[in-house]
Amino acid sequence: MINKIIDNTDIKFELVRAMLPHVPFDGWTWVAMENGAADISFEQSKTESKRINIYKNLFHNGAIDFIEVFSEVIDIEVKNNYNDIENKPQRIPEKIKKLILMRFSLCHKYKEAIRSSLSITALPKNSKKSIKMLYRTCNSIWRISGDNATDFSFYTKRISLAAVYSSTLFFWFNDESIDNKNTEQFLDRRLNDISKISKFKKPFNELKSFSSNLKNTKNTINIKSVFDIIKKLNQMKNSTFSKPF
Repeated sequence: MINKIIDNTDIKFELVRAMLPHVPFDGWTWVAMENGAADISFEQSKTESKRINIYKNLFHNGAIDFIEVFSEVIDIEVKNNYNDIENKPQRIPEKIKKLILMRFSLCHKYKEAIRSSLSITALPKNSKKSIKMLYRTCNSIWRISGDNATDFSFYTKRISLAAVYSSTLFFWFNDESIDNKNTEQFLDRRLNDISKISKFKKPFNELKSFSSNLKNTKNTINIKSVFDIIKKLNQMKNSTFSKPF
């Protein structure tokens, strides 16, 4: 059973890769898949109708399944390409930037196919799968960057990255600059915004922690008001422990 699942996954990856050149002309359709299958001589001994049945057994939900597999293919390629880099960035923000730009670079030749996928992923019936794809991509980027968070920051990091990635993706669609330089600058600004928000939140988190510690301290030494604090300090001042030797 495991081997069958693995084989099916490989077949799905192969078919989606083959259909991509046809998507700008035929859309995310069975026609595009059939044309791609012909390019790689997939099951050519079978009739077209039988091949279509094979596709439908592999991709039960049609177009959104094609797009989901394509997204997964790119996630894997980004990971493999990044692991092949000898001199990797050291800081996490630099790693994230590198991974996002690497993803856009891999997607460049499929830009029109990706653009046409937006109308499909935006459909209400596909919302769960769309969110799943975005989450998987953002989670993969964080994991590759070395993030091992298991606390609440696990979710906030991925939500923040989802916002950055999505806005940069829409900018990238219209970027005609050499080597996507404009997209890189846009991404820098978005990552800088996230950095500023994190720095802005830090004092409030520290204040919250201080308030919590103060409350615990008050309960421990039986302090209920500022007058109690003064009273306690005076007691310490007048005690033998506070007098100089």
